[in-house]
Parts: sequence; C-alpha cells; structure tokens
Amino acid sequence: MMADKLHIFAVSDSVGETAEKIAVASVLQFTMERSITRFSRVTKEDQIVKIIEQAAREDALIIYTIVKPELCKFLDDKALEHNVVAINVMAPLFEAIQQKTGLKPECISGLTHKMDEQYFNRMQAIEFTLEHDNGQNLETINEADLIIFGLPRTSKTPLSMHLANLGIKVANYPIFLDTEIPGEIMALQGKVPMVGLTIDMETLLNLRRERLRSFELPDDFESIDDLVAEEIDNAYRIFARLKCLVIDVTVENIEEVGNTITHKFKLPLRVTHYKF
Repeated sequence: MMADKLHIFAVSDSVGETAEKIAVASVLQFTMERSITRFSRVTKEDQIVKIIEQAAREDALIIYTIVKPELCKFLDDKALEHNVVAINVMAPLFEAIQQKTGLKPECISGLTHKMDEQYFNRMQAIEFTLEHDNGQNLETINEADLIIFGLPRTSKTPLSMHLANLGIKVANYPIFLDTEIPGEIMALQGKVPMVGLTIDMETLLNLRRERLRSFELPDDFESIDDLVAEEIDNAYRIFARLKCLVIDVTVENIEEVGNTITHKFKLPLRVTHYKF
C-alpha cells in the first residue's frame, strides 16, 4: 500500500543543516503532504534507538549525516530491525572520494559548522577591503593581511576583492607621479606582505593620452612619453624601497595574479576559476 504522506527524519551528529537541506530538496519533488523533523547532536546509541522507534511509529524515512562509522552501523542495524528505511546520504560520496584519493575520511563531526566561521571571516575580509580601497583608512591599515600598490589601470580593486573573497584582508594604495608613501605604510615594511602592480608602457601611454585631452602636460616634461617613463620609474623606486613583490599584470588575469600572491606569501586558500 502506497503512503499518502511523506515524513522524513533528518538525523545528524552535528547541527543537522546538511541533512535537513537534502531532505527539503528531495521532498519538494513530490506533490503530497510532506513534513521533516530534524534531530541534531545525535552522538549516542540510546538516542538512535529512540529515533528509530519514533520513525517506526510515524512511518518516517530517515536520512542521516553521521560520520562515525560505528554509529552509522548501529543506526543501520536498528533501522533494519524495526523495518525503517535509513539512508546515509554521505556514504556514496565518501566512498567515491576514498576510491579516488586512497584516503579515508577523518570522521570529524561538525566540519560544515566550521565552514560558517570561514564564511564569517570572508565577510570580515570583504568589509575590510572595501574600507581600505584606494588608500582609505590608513589608521587601521596595520590590520591588513596584504597591501597592494599599483599604477593606474592595474586592477588593484578587482584583485583586492578577489583576494578578499578568499578571506584575505587587503588594502590597496594608488601610485602616481607625485606619490609619497605615508608613514603608516612605511612602518609596516617587513611586517605585512606588499605587492606592486605594473603594466606595460604602451598601455599606460594610452591611458595618459586620454587624460591629457582634459589636462595640460606638466611643465617638467617635454612629452607624454617622458611623463609615463618617469611614472613607471617612480613606481619601481617605491616598490624597491618597500621590498614589494612586483607583478606585471599586462597579460595576466586576476585569478592568476591572485594565485601568484597567495602562493608567494602562503596566504590562505588558492582558487582557480576556469571559464568556458
């Protein structure tokens, strides 16, 4: 006889969000009366016995995300005794990963909860990076994980945000012909990783030609070429003084530059994004 309503118990040895989300995603595919009950922090055999007995009474399916193998086996055995269907939703993926890598799972409960902390750290990094864009808020720049300097059009802000999304607090500071590095930054030399971004002279020349349509060439320079050459020389002098890692971004994309930086300074998490 087919059931006219669907009840799922989502059982977990941690907070149970993963099991519950899988249950919700599954039951939404079936148009009938549906209900889900979440059981979290299930770490003892007597708790499992009570859940199995309740599932038998209420004719409920069980899906679970328990990572301890002995507890999984106990749950499976008790479910079989009571004629209750119980599905370990992590087992197929665990098995596939184990076959692929030759490694065994750590069987540590609550790792997804730790990911919530990573998410919080990432949000903090994004907020910090936005507040320290383009030389802002120098009074708290000492809290940065990384400081990026760059000539115009070197993608300082997009690169900073890319790294912030990896949980890295980034400050960026623009370099112009008359730039003098403030004391707050000089004091961090050797304490906070620093990166200098450059582009090829032709790209910078094109940018300057656009700008000089509305601005006069400074008196000190006979040609725009001289101006751009001095800008680049000035940037390299600053980078040398700060002992920056210097990266030419002319032909590199943001992900590649980000990987270079995180690898060089052993900053957290390297992510590569392939777009097809």
